[in-house]
Amino acid sequence: MISEYIKINILEKRLKNKEKILMNGATGTEILNRGYKTTLPLWSAEILLTNPDVVQQIHSDYIDAGAEIIITNTFRTTERTFAKKSLTAKKARETTLLACQLVKNAIKNSNPDQIVYIAGNVAPLEDCYSPALTPSKKELDSEIYVYMENLKQGNVDFILIETQITLKEIRAAFEASKRLHIPVALTFCINDKLQLLSGESLEDAVRLAEKYNPLFIGANCISTALETKAVKKLKQLTQIPLSAHAQGDGKPEDDQGWEFTQEKSIDTYLKAVKQWIQDGTQIIGGCCGTTPKYIKSIKAMLT
Repeated sequence: MISEYIKINILEKRLKNKEKILMNGATGTEILNRGYKTTLPLWSAEILLTNPDVVQQIHSDYIDAGAEIIITNTFRTTERTFAKKSLTAKKARETTLLACQLVKNAIKNSNPDQIVYIAGNVAPLEDCYSPALTPSKKELDSEIYVYMENLKQGNVDFILIETQITLKEIRAAFEASKRLHIPVALTFCINDKLQLLSGESLEDAVRLAEKYNPLFIGANCISTALETKAVKKLKQLTQIPLSAHAQGDGKPEDDQGWEFTQEKSIDTYLKAVKQWIQDGTQIIGGCCGTTPKYIKSIKAMLT
């Protein structure tokens, strides 16, 4: 088995060589797509308590589709979220470790000889569409460190700080990764003005990120059209390798977190992917509403 240190060195070399690397699509909405509940506040973490094999199968399906980076199903395995369901910090940690193990199981069962990178998902502690709910600096520093420490214990290869919407939470996450000596990447959620949802500028977000030398940087959980604009803007702002994983079929929904609309938008997504690659994007994946079919189609296009 290749150690996580060697794997990261290989990933860094591939990025330096301008290689294209395929990431998985959505996990949370794919759970819903397969007929299981993803009710808030636990959302995608709920199934880890009831049917974890479903998550492992989703990871396996993405690996079989060609994904080389699999993101852990830890979007909502924080102590804060679990407390909202009267569940303990110990349970949050155990569930985070389980989520990491499910990716390792999927890698072993799908193709043990293939190098698949495990990205530990670190999401905003509160609602990823609501900057006003972002906790205080003290809370961020404490809780994100524990969140990330649990993922490091789960032996992820790097941390993906994703769907970020405020500079103060991004800074807290980067500082935690620095204290824990674990590689990190960053993606954020933006508005039509190409700002973080807090209204803070993309330029400031990039300048902050560059201080921590992330593996890659990008935007996620936005439309393909807005992702295309984000890629072009980011290319102007930084030499950090770029990623893109946008929304597929559907829209946000208050109860389950997502609603599929049967738009059959894979062709639209593929057209956008071609443009992202043309504009210099190296890491390609999918966010809410995307499925293994999306990743398989992207793989076929890249081959």
